[in-house]
Order: sequence, then structure tokens, then C-alpha cells
Amino acid sequence: MIVQITTPQMELWRIGGQFSNLPHAHEGEFQVTVPVNGTCFFTQANKEYMLSGGRSIVQHPLENHYFNIGHDAEVLIFRFGRNSLKEVVPYTELEFAIRQEFDPATISGYFRRWMGALLECDPTDRMAQEETETEVLQFLLGSLVGGHVNTSKTYCDLPVGTFSSDPYLRQVLEYIHTHYSDEIHIDELASIALQSRFHFIRSFKKAIGVTPYQYVLRLRIEEAMRLLERTEKSVIDISCSLGFSSPSQFYRAFARSAGMTPEKYRSSL
Repeated sequence: MIVQITTPQMELWRIGGQFSNLPHAHEGEFQVTVPVNGTCFFTQANKEYMLSGGRSIVQHPLENHYFNIGHDAEVLIFRFGRNSLKEVVPYTELEFAIRQEFDPATISGYFRRWMGALLECDPTDRMAQEETETEVLQFLLGSLVGGHVNTSKTYCDLPVGTFSSDPYLRQVLEYIHTHYSDEIHIDELASIALQSRFHFIRSFKKAIGVTPYQYVLRLRIEEAMRLLERTEKSVIDISCSLGFSSPSQFYRAFARSAGMTPEKYRSSL
């Protein structure tokens, strides 16, 4: 069983059952291989490792490696570039220890949630992807042992309660309310707030109670309800006018929020 998801900033792999691959290396990318069931026989830079129970290994760019697992084993793989982490949090020096350790149950639970979120969102819905990317990469940055030096003096995290008094974050809200029906990227909003992507998402959620993507989605659904109530526009027209990537994405989002389809909502008025 192999499940793989690729986004602009990372790749996630879940590999279970009999599997082996050929020696290879990744140019410009780190890889973290985490065994969560059974034993993984890993070879890296001509050294052999027997990994199990969350005992993991990091492959730095250009390091030759390969592995094999048996029918009862399962591994999780995270692959990401140095620049991907810098875009999330402005770290300029990244060095990870080769040997790492995770709790198998904890990381498996997180991994299922991340994969589910990425599988559920439309591939063209970049803002939803960006929030999940940020969560995954920040988890890795906080969990991996090694030397991480944050040399940025520009970005800062804000304490609870400062959102309403911060002019940059007020500009974020104004921007969202003006452009919520357009394609919005997290990095655009973080730039307005003068924060890194990770710190922006965290401070926004502290102040508003939801993530930026969830807030944009709420505005779109509220406007969709208004249009269903007061106009004769078709559901497809409403979906397109509010920036949804497809009618199916609109249907899913509306049903989750309202508990019914757009047609049922209109007929119930």
C-alpha cells in the first residue's frame, strides 16, 4: 500500500507492506523516514540501520539511500526543501541530526489528519494547502533534533489581544473582506501582517478563533447564503462568483457549514 501526496512545498508518503527501492538521492531536499510499524532496514551513505518503533532517520540533500520493509511494516516519509522551511519560519541555518525519534501513535495520528486535509481540499485551493503545509513543516521544525538558528529580526509573534490594536493585522482583515471572493494566498496575508507564515496563522487564530482559510470560507458561505436568499442566481454561478475552484468544492463547504445542500437551503426559505 502506497499513498503519496505532493504539494508545492513538500511530499508526504505512507508506505505499508512489502516494499524496497533502489539507491537514490534528492537534490536540495531533506527526507525524514519514520517507521511506525514493524522494522525498516535502511541504508544511507553505506551505513546500515535497523529502524523500528518511531526510531527515525534524516536524509540530507544528495545523501544516497534506500530501504526495504516486510509485509507487516509501515513507514511515513516527509520530503521537503530547505527553502520550504525558510518560507514557513525565517530560519536560515538548518542542520538535523541523522537519528531522530518520534512516538509512533502520535505521529501516525497527525499524519492521518494532514493527509485527510490535503486529500479533501481541491488541488487548486492553494490557501487550504498552505495552512496544512505550514502545520506539517512547523511540526517537523519543532520536533527534529539539530541546530536551527533563527536570524530574522523582522518577524514576531503577537500576544493574545493585540490583533485589534495592530494596524498591520487590521489591514489583513480589510484585505480579506475586500478580496475573499478572489484567490488569496497565506503568504500575501502574512506579508501584510509583517509576520512569517507560521506566526501569522497562529496569531490570527488566537485573535479570531479560526484560521485565515476558515475565516475566508466563512465569508464566502455567508455571501452564498445571502445570494441564495435574495437572488435567482444558479448554484454554479454563485460558486464561480465566490472564488470556489469548482461547484463540488462549493457543495462540500456549504453542506459542512449549513448542514444541507445549497438547493435545500434555498427551498427552505
